Order: sequence, then structure tokens, then C-alpha cells
Amino acid sequence: MQLHHLTMTAIGPYAGTEVIDFSTVGRAGLFLLEGPTGSGKSTIIDAITFALYGKVAQASADVERIHSHHADPRTVPVVTLVFETQSGIYRVQRTPRFERPKSRGEGTTTQQPSVKLWRIATPDDLDGGDLLSTNIGDCDDEIARAVGLTRDQFVQTVILPQGEFATFLRARSEDKGKLLEKVFGTAFFRQVQEQVVEAGRAAQARRQSAVDEIRLAVHAFAVSAGLDVERREALVAVSRTAPESLGAELAQVVDELTTRERHARKRSREASDQYRQMSEMVGDARLRQQRRERLQELQRLDETLGARAVEMSELREAVTRAVQARPVAGAMRTLAQSQAALRKAETALAAARERVEPHLRDRDVALLREAATSTREVIGSLTGAIALEADLGARTAELRRRREEAGRCRTALESVTSELAALPSAIAAHEAALTEARRLAALLDSRIADGQRASERLEAASAHAAASERVKAQEQTTTAALQAVRAGEARLAQLRQARIDDIAGELGLALREGDPCPVCGSVDHPAPARPTDDAVTPEQVTAEERRVAGLREQAERHTDALASLRAEVRELAARADGLGVDEARAVAQATAAALDESLRARTDVEHGTTRLAELRRREESLGARSGALGAELARLEQTSSDLADRIDRETAEVERARDGQPSVAARRDALAAGAARIDTLIDALLTRAAASAAVAEDETARDADLARFGFASVDEWSEAERSPEWIAEQTDRIQQFEKAMTEVRAGLSGPELADVQLDALFDDIDQMVVLERKAKSEMESATAELGSLHDQVVRARQRAAEVTEALGRNAAVIAETADAVRVGQLVAGNGDNQLNLDLAKYVLIRRFAEVLAAANTELARFSGGRYTLEHTDAKKGNAKSGLGVRVHDLHTNQVRDVGTLSGGETFYVSLSLALALAEVVRAESGGVDLGTLFVDEGFGTLDPEVLDDVMQTLEGLREGGRTVGIVSHVSELKSRIADRIEVVVQPDRTSRLRVTA
Repeated sequence: MQLHHLTMTAIGPYAGTEVIDFSTVGRAGLFLLEGPTGSGKSTIIDAITFALYGKVAQASADVERIHSHHADPRTVPVVTLVFETQSGIYRVQRTPRFERPKSRGEGTTTQQPSVKLWRIATPDDLDGGDLLSTNIGDCDDEIARAVGLTRDQFVQTVILPQGEFATFLRARSEDKGKLLEKVFGTAFFRQVQEQVVEAGRAAQARRQSAVDEIRLAVHAFAVSAGLDVERREALVAVSRTAPESLGAELAQVVDELTTRERHARKRSREASDQYRQMSEMVGDARLRQQRRERLQELQRLDETLGARAVEMSELREAVTRAVQARPVAGAMRTLAQSQAALRKAETALAAARERVEPHLRDRDVALLREAATSTREVIGSLTGAIALEADLGARTAELRRRREEAGRCRTALESVTSELAALPSAIAAHEAALTEARRLAALLDSRIADGQRASERLEAASAHAAASERVKAQEQTTTAALQAVRAGEARLAQLRQARIDDIAGELGLALREGDPCPVCGSVDHPAPARPTDDAVTPEQVTAEERRVAGLREQAERHTDALASLRAEVRELAARADGLGVDEARAVAQATAAALDESLRARTDVEHGTTRLAELRRREESLGARSGALGAELARLEQTSSDLADRIDRETAEVERARDGQPSVAARRDALAAGAARIDTLIDALLTRAAASAAVAEDETARDADLARFGFASVDEWSEAERSPEWIAEQTDRIQQFEKAMTEVRAGLSGPELADVQLDALFDDIDQMVVLERKAKSEMESATAELGSLHDQVVRARQRAAEVTEALGRNAAVIAETADAVRVGQLVAGNGDNQLNLDLAKYVLIRRFAEVLAAANTELARFSGGRYTLEHTDAKKGNAKSGLGVRVHDLHTNQVRDVGTLSGGETFYVSLSLALALAEVVRAESGGVDLGTLFVDEGFGTLDPEVLDDVMQTLEGLREGGRTVGIVSHVSELKSRIADRIEVVVQPDRTSRLRVTA
């Protein structure tokens, strides 16, 4: 892989646009990337890594930090990289996620990351090429396929960590592992180790949890069984030392508890029997005491009730008189009601006389009835006039409706007459427009053909313009290919001539004493020729010949492609009839406009024909409607005149019937009201007469009731009369008294108290109650003890079952976690791990061994075969294996500590390790060849002798066509490396690039 061109805009400390042409600056194979610490040297590496992988070189860094905070917020941060692999030449352009100001208002808008990938013909093509994709996933996949390295592999190989290895050589043993883990990128294995060890710890925790569960279950059993501390601790000890015998121990405890429960049950039954006997004795004594108290109570009640006997006798007499007075109360109420009705009738009669005419007030009922009949006869004669009066409003509304209808009919007739007069001119105009539309529609087929031809010419003209541009590009490519062929042929001629010049040297090198010379035949070779240092080998000539042949084939392909493109341009020009794009577009637009005109005309013919027929039908329809409207108008005017005459006649008749009233109906209502008032007066006279008769009849009935129920006068009745509530209340009192007397006498004479002797001795109930309570307490204590023991047995059996289940789960956990525990111990360097190495250190040592093996190849070249590196696995005491390395000096056959290396030796030893790491990673990725390398800082301050060694070593890196960039801020290297990229810090703390090539 070769880097050709890098462009950065608004990236890191670079606020503007910076350009690096690696093809130019790296033409000599070695260039210096220098600048102050923190100025932005590593940003260039980040930009390259970001362009290829969308991430920066340092895995832990946030890719969004690549956006420059020094740049204008409106400037889009972008990186463009041109690179070449065996798959071809590519140009990739990426932008990171960043915040840009909103177009309107305040605030920012998030711009998502983007990428574009082109395949280009030459490294100098910075604008053209074939766009392969703009999808991030597709671009990442294509770049990974073309480069052949992951981001981690790329960073390890393109940036040689010489400085890291130099630090490693000088580091303390406890720091070497961290350094190598960072350089080798083996943190993944440490993460795996931590996860596996954590899984082992989790398995151990599960085991411990299962053991704790057994102990808790045993402890819970011991508590439930009520064991003392000594026996409880003994049981827990058995669970730890001999869990297989734990079941028998638990069973023995449960049996002991069961025996205790059986004895407690017997004691509980005996205590219950004793308590029952004492309860019966107390009950009998209390019953005798209650009977004596009952006899005394009944005797006291009998004396009290006897004292109230006279009072109750008088009350019975009063209740009897009140009951006799109740029937007379109905007659008294009836008389009072009839007297009230008489007073009401007289009041109504006086009011009715005031409402009639004065001459009618003193008449009798017969004369009043004659006056009412005469009034109703007049009301009957007004019926016809009332009907006429009611219909007058409807007839007047009908007359108004007919006149309005006649007005509307007259307006419609005028409108129809006006529209009918305008139709002939409209029909003539539509006939003329239809004729023109038919003419344009007849041109439709020819205009469609013209439009098709114009579109084909426009398409050919556009294709001709594009093909002409491709011809120009292909001409440049073909010219470059032919120039490359000429240059290759010149180079091949030089090599062939140099080869011929060096043949004598090769022949001289092959001569041996006594062998004949293949040129002169002599066996003496006093001065044989020798090959020069830059002698050309046959393999070089052959390789150059193959390369030139490839260039010729490539030039022939480009020449054929150019001829094909030129033929295509000629064909397209003929198809376009020699028109340019603008001319062809103008013709196409004109023919399209004409075609649209004919299409519209065809539609107008269809619509115009239909519209003309509609106008003619309208003319015929309007003529018929005009005649109908004239006849309807004449009819409406005649009927309106007839209806007006009838309304006049009926209005005169109604006026006569009103007789001065607002209306006939009002006169009728006034007469009806007068007749009603006469009727009211008649009813009042009749009602007053009936009320007087009722009063006389009710007085007679009252006097009869008083005599029948034994009352001499109304006053005597009033004295005896009581309310029903009083009668009911006093009757209840009498009944309660009689009931109490009956109950007391029945109790005194009952069998329960027949043998009760008030003078007998009382039982000592208090003493008996004390004995009963004692028996009850003993019973409850025995019952509680039995319940407690029973619950204890049940809980003990449950806890014993839980212990058995915990033992089973513990066995299952041990089986389930066996692999996790063993692997966790192995990965952590414990248990069966005979090397006493954890996984991360083991991988690190194996990786280090691979790198040492590859490093010795590079070191032999740099040191002239003097040094090799050896891995030492020395231990101190019981310490685990380390990462020691020492130097074997083959000249002195001595093994030296790396701390004894000089500055120059340290440099090329560390560089050998860095190159070896790159080689190992490269081999793992399939042998990807990197044509551009960077060596990071790690030189320090170099004296002249060491600098000479360093430069000699760096010069050796250019073998195989490599381009090597030295990342350093050591000023001594400037005088030794002419080509360089210098990072210049500006006064505003931004950076710019100055390229010297």
C-alpha cells in the first residue's frame, strides 16, 4: 500500500486547508515529519487513519475531536486521501460528525458523518474517477478489502512504535508488560482473562452461596428444634465436615421432639378433665345462689304491684267512658263540616250576584235560566260570520301568493326571452372555433413524428458532448501511457547496455585457476575483470522487460479505448444532424410546443362538438319554455282578480256581525262570559239551599247519638271525650300492669322456687372459683406446651427437608461450576497451571517471542550480523514468568543486558523490534505490502556518532521501494534529511504545514 496525496480542511489544529503530496515529498524514500510537541504531527496520522477507517489512530480517542475548534463553524471538516494498493488507485473523502450553525435563528444542527470513494486511473486525478459508493458501510468494506488490514493492524504496521520499544528496553521489569500490551494491542486477551476469571469468581461465589445456604438451613433447623448453643454448633460442624451424616443427626433430633410432644399431649388431657370437674361444681353453686336471689326479687315486685291496684281501677273507668264517647265524635265532626259548608255557600252566592247585571241579581232561578238561554241563542247565530272572519286571512295570503307567483313567472319569461335572443350568435362562434380545432388536430400525427425525431437529436447531442469529454480524458490517459512506455523502453535499453558492460565482470568472477577462459582460451588469468558494485543482473533485465511489456499492453488498451470513443463521437454527431446541445434543445422545445397545441386541439374538438349540440338543444328548449310561461302568466292574473272580488264581499258581511267588537269571535266570547256568570249565580243559589238542609239534618243526628250512648248534653260528652292516642296509651299501661301481676304470681307459685329456703347456708363460691381458675391455668399451660411442641415438630421437619434440598442444590452447583472454576484458575495462572502464567501474560510472551524471531532478521541486517536478541524466562523466588530480553554479541560470544546498549545500538535494536511487529502483523493479514511507513518519536537527543548509526539504519529502511516518514522534533535530523514536512505553529495557536521536497 502506497500513500500518494492527503488534503485536510478544518482538522485538529489546522484551521484551513493543508495539502501533502507524499509522491513528491517521499520521492527520495525518506522524509522528516517534524514540529514542536503538540503542534499537530500526530494529527496527520489521525487524518490518514480517519480517511481509511473513519476512526483516529488512538483507539481510546473520540473521533469527533478531529474537528478543528480553530476553524470557522461554517467550514465543513473534511479529509481526502489518495492511496494505491494491488487492487488499484483510490480516492476517499470523509467528514466526521460535527455541529454547524443553523441557517436561520440561533443554535446548531448536527451534521452526520459522510464518505465518498472513487477508483481513479492515476494518483494525480484529484477530481475525476468512478464513484464507487457514498454508503459508509459499503465504503468501509471496500477499503478493508483493498488495504487488507484492520484499523488496529494498520496502526501497528504503518506507524512503527520504535519509541515504545526503546522505552521497553529501558523500562523496569514490572512496567514492561504494560508497554508491550499497548504496543502489541493484546488488551483483548486481558479483557477475556478478566471475564473468565470473573466467571470463575462468580462460580466460586455460587459454591460459597450454596454452602452458606446449607449452614443457614442447618441453623434454621437448630433454632426451630430449640437446640442449645453447644448442640447447635455441633450440628453446624457436622454440616461442614461430614454432610453425608447430617440426615441421621436431623432425624434423631426430630424423634426426640416427637417423644416430647406425645408426653405433653397426655398431660394436656389430664388437666382438661380436672378443669371440667371444677367448672361443674362452680356452676351448681352459682345456680342455687341465683334461685334464692330470684325468690327475693319476686316478693318485692308483688308488694309494689299491690299498692297500684286502686290507681289502675280508676284508669280503667276513664278509658271505658272515652271509648263510649268515640262514636258520637263522628256526628259532631259531620255537623261542624255542614255548618262550614253553609257559610261557604253564602259567601259564594254574594260574590256571584256582584258579577251579573244589576237587573238580574234579585231574580229567582227560573228567570235566570231564561236569560242564559236567550244569550246562547245569539251566540249560535254568529257561527257563520266567525268562519268567514277566520278564512279572510288565508284568502288574503293566497291572493298575495298568487300575485308573487305571477311576478316570478313574468321575470322568468323576460329572462328566457333575453337568452333566446343571444343564442344564434353564440352558436355561430362555436361553429367557427370547432372548424379551427379540427384543422390543428389533423396535424397531430405529423407533429408526434417531428417530436420523436427532435428528442432523438437532443439525446444524441447530449451524449456527443459527454463522449467528447471522455475522449479528452482518454487522450490524456493514453498520452501518459505512451510516455510511460517510452520511459520504460529507455530504462530497459539502459539496463541492457549496463548488462552487456558487466558481462566481462561476471565472466572474470567465474574464472578458476587452471580453467580455460571462455573468451581467449588461456588458462592463465593474471588480471580477471570484476563486476561493479551496481552491476545489473539478468533478473533485473527480465523484470524490466516484463514491466515494459505490461506498459505496452496497457498503452494498447488505452489506444483502443480512445479509437472506440472517437468512433462513438462521430456516430453521435451524425445522429444529432450536426446540431449542438443548445440548438437541439431549442428544436425539441419548438416541436414539443406544436405537439401540445395539436393535443389541446384534439381535446377542443371533442368538447366543442358536445358544446355545439348542447347550445342547439338549449335553443329548442327555451322556445318551448317561453310559450308555457306566457300561458301560466295569463292564468295567474285572472285567478288573482276573481279572488280579490270575493274577499271584498266577505269583509263587509263580517263587519256587520262584529257589532262594534274588535272581531266576531270577541263578540261571541263576551256573550259566552255573560251566560257563564248567570249559570254561576244559579249554581250558588242551589248550593246555599242544599247546605241549609244539610245543617238541619246533621243536628238531628247528633242529638240522637248523644242519647243513645248515655250523654245528657254536649258538655257531658266533651268531658268524657279523649283522643285515640290517649286511649291506646292508657290501655297499654293497664295491660302491662296486669301482665306483671300475672308473671310475679306465676313465678312465686312455680316449681323452680318451691324448695328454695331463704335461711339455708350459702356455698363458698369464691373459694370454688379460685380452685377452678387454678385448674384452668394448668390446662391452658399444658395445651400451650402441647401446641408449642407440635409446631416445633412441624417446623423441624420442614427445616430438615430444606437442609436436604440445600444439600442437593450444593451438589448440583459443584457439578455445574466445575469447568468455570477450573478454567478461571488456569486463566489466572493458578490451580493446574504449571507455568504459573495468566492468559494475558502468556499471550504477551508468545507474541513477544514471534516479534523477537522476526526482529533478529532485521537486527542482523542493521548490526552487520553481530547481534541477536534472546528471550529470558528467569524467575525470582516464586514470582511468575517475566518478559526479560538480552542481547547476544556474536563477535564476543557474550550475552549482555539491554541496559548496556549504546544510544545507536538501542535505536536500531528498538527499530528492529518495531519492524518485526509490523512484519508479524503484515504476515497475519495475508502479506500486505506497505509502501509508506512512519517511525514515531523515540530518538531523544542524539550525539553525532549515534546520529550516524541512526541515519545508516534509516537509510536501510528504504529497501524494496519503501517511503519512510520520521516523526520527530529532534533538530539534528534536519541537517541529515532534506525532504521534510514541517508543522509551523502560528501566533493564534493554529498550525500550518511547510513542505520541503
